[in-house]
Amino acid sequence: MKKNFILILVVVLIAILSFTWLRWGPNSWEVQISGTTGDGREIQYRLETVYPGTSKTLIFRNEDAGFFPPYFKFDSANLQALASRIEEQCPEVPVTINGYGWRISFLNMFPNATSIDAPKHCTQASTRSPGSSPDVPLPETTD
Repeated sequence: MKKNFILILVVVLIAILSFTWLRWGPNSWEVQISGTTGDGREIQYRLETVYPGTSKTLIFRNEDAGFFPPYFKFDSANLQALASRIEEQCPEVPVTINGYGWRISFLNMFPNATSIDAPKHCTQASTRSPGSSPDVPLPETTD
């Protein structure tokens, strides 16, 4: 009787750990960032992406994870700014978004982005004016 109880307990623990890993385990997606929305207060940060070479979209939420699940992510505003910069400077360049979670439409669930791996030239601050062509030199200013 005691062996059966221990066996059932082990099976239940394995099932719980498996579900937890599948639900909150890390994942990566190679996508192109096509938009960023939200202000972090009333409207949740979102990253709008598209798979390269397709029209299939994937939306990520971008919120602090805190201590559970244990990603210790407290920089959603910084990640949003990085995504916005990548969207402006390199809209056609695929990037890798790391995160966790599933996209389940009917439950309104989105994976949470934890980091973005992008080419260095896409993540550095631009020295040009927003909306100007990269080939047009900046006007000189006199102080």
